[in-house]
Amino acid sequence: MRQTDMPAWNDTLRDLWRRISQHDLEGGQPLDFTRKLARQLHWPLDFTRAAILEYRRFCFLACVSPTPVTPSEEVDEVWHMHLIYSRDYWDVWCGEVLGRKLHHDPSGGRPEEAGQFRVQYAQTLAAYESFFGSPPAAFWPATYKRFGKRPRFSGFDADEWYLMPSPTSLWRRIGGAIGAKRR
Repeated sequence: MRQTDMPAWNDTLRDLWRRISQHDLEGGQPLDFTRKLARQLHWPLDFTRAAILEYRRFCFLACVSPTPVTPSEEVDEVWHMHLIYSRDYWDVWCGEVLGRKLHHDPSGGRPEEAGQFRVQYAQTLAAYESFFGSPPAAFWPATYKRFGKRPRFSGFDADEWYLMPSPTSLWRRIGGAIGAKRR
């Protein structure tokens, strides 16, 4: 897909984005959508809120793109959680906010699908850029990383396992903290 294939911002698209961006997913409950997602995935609350913004952008792209779109893993995790909130997802989100059904079609695991999803993901990144600028790498990794050897997220029993950052991630955190103190 070329960026010229994407529709340009107009009043209809601005109204769709307004509805998407204003939809309340937090609800003011102690364990609302955002906090439940953060707890389930062990994400910091700020990261979770940023991932939800990226999910909103993805849903916008799904509505306006002339080709199918494929989410990043982070966006897919938000989408999975939203599907659990079925009344909000189907009645409000799809029915009122998006004004259309948005089905989640996961891979069936067939080898030929891998290429299809890679192409769709690359097209999604191009569509994202045409509306929102460069996609943030923290939520939209390059295609080769998105479709790497293993998923980046997986569930585990926190009573049985202790979660530690990978050595690379830990080194980045330590190195960043040391560099910030030197300045």
